[in-house]
Amino acid sequence: MAEQMTCSCGEKHQGHLCVLKSKGMMKEVSHLTSNPTVVCFICGSKANSGDNVCEPMALEEK
Repeated sequence: MAEQMTCSCGEKHQGHLCVLKSKGMMKEVSHLTSNPTVVCFICGSKANSGDNVCEPMALEEK
């Protein structure tokens, strides 16, 4: 059976893209994703900073 990936970031989770998207806060999401440098390993969201996703991984440069 596949392992379920879950966030373990606690209180910091409230400012993450997954929470902002679920609350319909798209203006904030747009601001935090205008120049992405990381991607969340859990949900795949791209963000400007690792502080805005649960499990950040550096985006590969093309």
